Amino acid sequence: MVQGDADTAELATNEFGERDVEYWLGVYKSIDEVPTRYRLESFSSEFAGQDTWSDYLDTRDDLAESTKKNSWYPCGDRFKKFMREKVGRHHALAHPDDIESYLSHIKDGGYSIKVTERSSNTVYYQHLSPLKTFFAWLVHHVDYPHVYNPVLLAAHAGGITCEVWYWQTEYKPGYAERQDE
Repeated sequence: MVQGDADTAELATNEFGERDVEYWLGVYKSIDEVPTRYRLESFSSEFAGQDTWSDYLDTRDDLAESTKKNSWYPCGDRFKKFMREKVGRHHALAHPDDIESYLSHIKDGGYSIKVTERSSNTVYYQHLSPLKTFFAWLVHHVDYPHVYNPVLLAAHAGGITCEVWYWQTEYKPGYAERQDE
């Protein structure tokens, strides 16, 4: 299969496992399944004035400072700006549609004066992956009300998030063999 040419619907059906977004979803498979009281937008007063992204990065001692400086801080800054200016909500309270819109904006060169379109590599490693792990941290951190990861819900719903998710799993040669080691 040519890199990036994956039929994501076929992958989701025929290769269910660690590479499939459904493997990671948890109880809720779509935002419509999430009870209203657990939806992130209902917690806005609890997040006013908090820089949750920075709090999260403070816990990431496993990341090299150069990775944080060149990828994760810029991603957070761009995502916070997008959520504040385009959505009007705190960055930790993203809806799956917000994730999809943000990644589409980034793919189309958003927040860059140099590029008109970003590669799937850049979108995945510098944007989707940091956001995915940020929201996973929130879901597993007792101080936050998160019971679902909006990045996973967005990937499951389709669009650019799903496309980039499956691009990444097809991109890595020998992925299945490395999982057995």
